Amino acid sequence: MSRQPSVKRAAGGHSVPVEAQIGPLTLVKEQATERADLETALARIPEAEAFLDRQLKRIDPFFPLRPPARVLDVGAAQGVTLTAMAKRGFQAVGVEPWAPAIEVSHQLAHACGVQLDIRPGVAESLPFEDESVDFVNAYSVLEHVDDPDLALREAFRVLRRPGAFLFSTVSAISPFQAEIASFPLFPWYPPPLQRRIMTWATEKRPALVGNTTRPAIHWFKHREVRSSLHEAGFAEVVDRWQLRRGERDGALGRVIDLAGSNRAVRLAGDVAASGMEYLAVKH
Repeated sequence: MSRQPSVKRAAGGHSVPVEAQIGPLTLVKEQATERADLETALARIPEAEAFLDRQLKRIDPFFPLRPPARVLDVGAAQGVTLTAMAKRGFQAVGVEPWAPAIEVSHQLAHACGVQLDIRPGVAESLPFEDESVDFVNAYSVLEHVDDPDLALREAFRVLRRPGAFLFSTVSAISPFQAEIASFPLFPWYPPPLQRRIMTWATEKRPALVGNTTRPAIHWFKHREVRSSLHEAGFAEVVDRWQLRRGERDGALGRVIDLAGSNRAVRLAGDVAASGMEYLAVKH
């Protein structure tokens, strides 16, 4: 996974988790996730629970995850995802760089009657012991970190055997994205131009990037991501098409199933679908 030079950024800020979809996704977040208040966080719980149920079903053929497994959410914000996990019986821990979001997580845990352990920190230096969690979740995080490869190695380090790392991030081969408004085909721009635009938008037009102070600065290619995961130590890597196999009926379902085994169809799907999603298993 190639690194791009860092740009001037303040601590805190990541994208709203958006489920990967088949087809264009051009909706840009109105507000960075970590800036949500308690009322907004509470309103997101039902959606988070429904999304968690879908994800557990998707990963089950490759890594059955059952309570009371210890799950770690990287970029936990107010703990909405972790609250959904805790309500299902999982031990919920997280890491979040923005202190106000952690404070809201305390209020959210109290309101929902669950226990959350969200610690200050970043993906490149997780404040957890080696082999201390069963599952790591990182949705819309890697594009914002300074060192994506180090973040992958940290996820591997804290996972027990067997353990799994589920993440989504932005794609360099799809023209569709939800990181910045008013810039069509932004993932296809040259990386130096992407960084300049993101820096400008953060400082001069923050509404274009959801008012985050830490915008996306990395755009990834599938082959490089797979290679980096294997280099980090993960033995098995499963892509979004394998995760969704058998999930849909009709023509769309047949196309998704075919993408799991046919390289040409997978490539077409990767171009058409915004972002990427992977499950990496540590055996």
